[in-house]
Amino acid sequence: MIAERLRQLLNAKNIPLVEFAEMCDLPLETVKNVYYGKITDPRSSTVLKMSQALQLSVNCLLGVCQHTVDEKILLTNYRISGKRGKDIIQSVAEFEAMSTKAQRNSGKNHTIQCLVPTSSVENGVIYDTCERSEVMTSVEDAYIGIQMATNEFIPRYCKGDVLLFAKRFPNNGEVGAFFMDNRVYIRKYMEEEKQYRLKCLHSMGEDIVLKRLDNVSYMGTCVEVIRS
Repeated sequence: MIAERLRQLLNAKNIPLVEFAEMCDLPLETVKNVYYGKITDPRSSTVLKMSQALQLSVNCLLGVCQHTVDEKILLTNYRISGKRGKDIIQSVAEFEAMSTKAQRNSGKNHTIQCLVPTSSVENGVIYDTCERSEVMTSVEDAYIGIQMATNEFIPRYCKGDVLLFAKRFPNNGEVGAFFMDNRVYIRKYMEEEKQYRLKCLHSMGEDIVLKRLDNVSYMGTCVEVIRS
């Protein structure tokens, strides 16, 4: 399904929908409809523009081929090389993989902005009333944090905990921060038949049920919690 494949690719590359629409030279509404599965059989011209923006073949975007163009070229070169060439390619690939893994595990911290609510988050945080602070983290894809101001989310989250968010839409069952009517809601994203549920994580609030995902914006998906 192209919607699922597109979500995987954009989430992996951390590309927001607005930016992707500009890359494709397509209307944002068209991109959203494909991304959320409202259009299951997009025009060939739409698929072509999306694949070109992602530097993939059309088949790869559709999930028919799991290799990118660069991967296919590398695989072809590897296959036609002699033993010496294969050994060199494999050695370089192993070295680069270990180097990349070491960089990811190095624990290098970076600073991100953190929203600090000044009131209860029971029915969503009023975005404009949040104070701002900074927090250090080694989580590579974390770009913003939200600090829990109360114990309303016990036992999942406690007062002082900082939730770190990556800039991608949550997968089914993941916790995300959603933006509606100038309020930020921390909810578990649930896909249900013919509707979508933003499930409340405490007993004092209500679930938000949507028939269309374009009625809500997202701040990101919770990828880590810094415990107080």
